[in-house]
This record gives sequence, C-alpha cells and structure tokens, in this order.
Amino acid sequence: MIPPFARFVAWPLLLASPLGCEIVAGIEPRRLAPAAAPESVCTEIAGAGFPDSATRFCSDGASEVSCDDTSLGAGQDGHVLGVLPSYTEAPFGKAAGGGVRDEILDLVWESDAAPAPVSWEEARARCEKRGGGARLPSRVELVSLVDYGRDGPAINPSMISVPTSSTDLYWTATSAMDGVWVVGFVDGSMTSLDRTLAARTRCVTGPPRASCLEEGAGGETLIDERTGLVWQRVSTPEVSSWQGALAFCASLMLGDAKGFRLPSIKELVSLGLGDSAGEDPTSTAMSFPDGEGRFWSSTPVAAAPSEAWLLDGLTGRIDHQPVAMKARVRCVR
Repeated sequence: MIPPFARFVAWPLLLASPLGCEIVAGIEPRRLAPAAAPESVCTEIAGAGFPDSATRFCSDGASEVSCDDTSLGAGQDGHVLGVLPSYTEAPFGKAAGGGVRDEILDLVWESDAAPAPVSWEEARARCEKRGGGARLPSRVELVSLVDYGRDGPAINPSMISVPTSSTDLYWTATSAMDGVWVVGFVDGSMTSLDRTLAARTRCVTGPPRASCLEEGAGGETLIDERTGLVWQRVSTPEVSSWQGALAFCASLMLGDAKGFRLPSIKELVSLGLGDSAGEDPTSTAMSFPDGEGRFWSSTPVAAAPSEAWLLDGLTGRIDHQPVAMKARVRCVR
C-alpha cells in the first residue's frame, strides 16, 4: 500500500542540504542544470511542486473503482495526494485586472482566452501586445492548467474561463517535430499543429521554467529541484502493462530507499521530455539516457476507465491507450 501522502514523506535515508535539496544514501547530489539555466535560477528554487489534477478517479483497468480501495486504487493519480492548484486574482499585462496568479508556479494567466482561433504568429503577436512581458506559454506551463479528473472540458473553471468550445486547441510556444505543440482541453490531449493553422490563445506572464536536476543515489536517481520529485534515472528495459507498471514502481528500491510510485501524467510532462533543445528551457532529454519510448503514467482516462495516459519521451506527445498495451516505466517518489 502506498499512503495518500506518499509524495511528501521524508524517508530516513534522505537528508536536506542547505539549499533544500535531498542527499540520497549520504551522496551529495550533482547539479545537471544546462547552460541555459543560470546557477542563480536553480539555487533560488524551493521545490514547491507542480499543480496536480484534483482527481479522485481510479480504475481497475475496466471500470471505475474507489481510490480508497487499497487493493485496486493504490498508486494511481487519484489515490496519491499532490500539490493542488492555487489561484488568486491578479492584474495581467498592462491591464489592472483580468488575470489569475498560479501560486505554485508563480505565473499569471489570462482569465479569459482570446475570442477566436488565429495562426501561431498572430497568437504570439497578440500576447506581446498585452504588455508586461506577456507571452505564449510553454507546453509544460499550459498542461499545468489541465485537470485530468475532468472531461469535456478538462479544466477547473473556478478561476480560469472554460473554453467556448471544449474541443478548441490552444497554442504553446514549444516547437514540435512537425509544427508547434497545442493542448486540447476536451480531455488534456496534446498534438502538433502547423503554424499557419488556427488555434486559440491564452497568454501568460512570469519567468520561463528552467531545468534544474541533480544526481542522487550515485546516479541512480535525478532530483528535480523545481518540483522536489526524485526520479528513477534509468527506466525499466522491459515494457509492461499499466497494472504491471503500477506494481513495479510500488516494489522498486533505489539508493536503499523505497516509496517509489508510477508518476501522474502531469508529473511526466513537467520533465519537459521531447521538448526541442534551445527553444524551451524545460528540456531535460540529455539528463535521462533512455528518454525515448512511451511511458505509462498513473492517470487513468476519466471518460474511458479501460485506458490510461502515456507520454512519448521522444516526441513529447500525450495520448491514452488501453491498459493492456505494453509501455516503459519510469518511477518517481
């Protein structure tokens, strides 16, 4: 059984360094921040986390089950309590209002998206005209708004406006292999779109996220200073079904430490795997020697309990597949 507060347990072999980083099994972590991320960016990070989906949806691979059922729901996204989103009203760009501040990521979003779909260049120009450093969000930032416990649309409307049409796609600033990444808020899927086509725009202000990783446990783990998560650096060479992936992570031990679990889809996205190096500062592909392949998340699909979400580590695409499909596993704690 993995307790609901597993993300915040301080395991006996983990110590806090003066910078708030973790030392695993007595080995000082080695920072792996790329040249694009200045040292000062990393040292000021407090590991506040990444906004989790407020989901309580769990599956036995065929139908919905209670997330409190430890024999069926343990380790799933809806069973593990994460850092829930926290928004407050704030000014946006040159305007006195019209924005909401993400207290976790220190970003300010437009509370209302652009009224009509436009091309990528038009979307970028629109954000610049808002002033105050407004810009298109990276794909990691935009996915932070998705609530994978909801469907049609997969977004919490409490502070952020619900799209006019739940099937609308939203531009990001992150290049894909064949265009630009867009996020669809009908269910949180991600795909690429040609820059000349039309999608909606939601601008953001705030410093772009930088990749700040440290080695732990003699190189067996990577510690993300942005989120405080400790990642299995080398994933499993074998592929597994979704239930097999959940069970594997629950039994994993690295650096003499237990407490690993299968990451949620938002946690996987937070790593920035598949982002184009030099175009998005969240790129961490070089830190993981085996980032290619499809990786299971602990997030079942709210509208299809026989499927779960995956991340393609090579392209960065998010999609969902039947739980019997085989995919790779990278655990986290």
